[in-house]
Amino acid sequence: MNYSELLTNIRNYSEVSSDVLTDSIINVFIVNVENRIQREVDLDAFRKFATSTLVIGNPFITMPNDFAFERGVQIVDGNADREWLEQKDTTFIDTYNVDRVNNTGTPKYYANWDDNTLIVAPTPNAALTVELWYNKTPDRLSSTNTTTWLSTNAPETLIYGTLAETFSFLKTPQDVQLYEQKYAQAVQNLAQTQMGRKRRDEYADGVLRIPLKSVDPGGN
Repeated sequence: MNYSELLTNIRNYSEVSSDVLTDSIINVFIVNVENRIQREVDLDAFRKFATSTLVIGNPFITMPNDFAFERGVQIVDGNADREWLEQKDTTFIDTYNVDRVNNTGTPKYYANWDDNTLIVAPTPNAALTVELWYNKTPDRLSSTNTTTWLSTNAPETLIYGTLAETFSFLKTPQDVQLYEQKYAQAVQNLAQTQMGRKRRDEYADGVLRIPLKSVDPGGN
């Protein structure tokens, strides 16, 4: 499903024309649903990593533009050896690294300084490589980006979620309830696939089996 098809479906399902449901209004609904799905389902499509180089004497790391939240931070030394940094609160970092100028070394800890910045401690004394594992903000479906992972692989979540937003806008609560239920089921199915089946290994975990009710041989 592409962007144009989604808009057509929304207007067809709601039986409301573009005079009321303009592109700009539906665009807001789509973004709301994309954000909602990202918060509710841990999709591999949202996972990403980025590398940069620590600046000697600077304990701060600026996040990528598409950063949503971190999954972990690694330091890579000159021998390509990796070490995970331990996440702490900023108060711990401030206590541990009171003297940010002179307390230098290979970083061991990190914390969220603000929405776009991490702080590490101790302050780097070498230009080591840092690798950030993180979740990105969803790719936005729009007139200039006509397909995304969600629109291609989970179109029902976008349709039902956007319809729930649409009927909320149109103030028809019975339809909101209907499409909220449909959205919830679609998201549950997506989560089962992405967070369940896709992250299982049949060699290690065995094949998924559906429990069946046993027949009572005694006929009771």
